Amino acid sequence: MVIVAIVISSNPFIFAQSLSNQTANNATSTKSNSTTNNSSIICSNSEETQLGAAIQAFLSRDENKALMHMIEADKTLTGAAKMHLDAAISALQSGDTSAAKMHIGETQYACGIPDIF
Repeated sequence: MVIVAIVISSNPFIFAQSLSNQTANNATSTKSNSTTNNSSIICSNSEETQLGAAIQAFLSRDENKALMHMIEADKTLTGAAKMHLDAAISALQSGDTSAAKMHIGETQYACGIPDIF
């Protein structure tokens, strides 16, 4: 027991280095797990770009431009994201901007994008 205490106290570099390696390994492990878990819900870059442009158009109060970008994104979306985007398009076409914004937010959430509105 005394020998172990002397080795640790006389060589703090080894202790710090092993702690640093352990922290780096944990960060790498966490990062790879989060990427793996989200890969099935991520939309393509093109879809994300179109959704972002639609949001920007909403923020600029240009509903026609928002609709144009939503229709473009809708061409390739699938699953829950497509379902919500279809509802957003229908709402906007019927004049319900609030519902359209809510549904496009749900579309982005289904794509793994944080809430904007």
